[in-house]
Amino acid sequence: MVSLKKNRNLTHPTKKIYNLVANIKKYPDFLPWCRNIIIKKKTNKYIITEVKVGFQNINESYLCKVLLYPHKRIHLEYISGPFEYLEMEWKFKKIKKNITNVSFFCDFKFKSIFLRLCTSFFLGNAVEKMVDAFEKKLNN
Repeated sequence: MVSLKKNRNLTHPTKKIYNLVANIKKYPDFLPWCRNIIIKKKTNKYIITEVKVGFQNINESYLCKVLLYPHKRIHLEYISGPFEYLEMEWKFKKIKKNITNVSFFCDFKFKSIFLRLCTSFFLGNAVEKMVDAFEKKLNN
């Protein structure tokens, strides 16, 4: 099991941060280990997507439903793939005009003992690098 909580105040408007996180199709451009995103269905309220990830010699994909609550939060509902469970959520709270509190939560466990063993040494750090990649993308 890998679990991570992050909470940061970022010097960007809430709308800009929300739009970056909600723009799932662009993830392979800046997220480590994200190889491809295939949008299966998109509405104003949710996106069903297949996410293809890879690290070292391991390549996997999973299907999820991303629930959109504009400028407030984004919640991932796991549908299928290599995880026993996967939960991910971003929350956005405007502090001032250009200051936003961003809260990120991720919790998951692979079904396969092999995947758990192969990834146990670096996945916690990998999830943290993922959060950092979003912040770096905002500052570019």
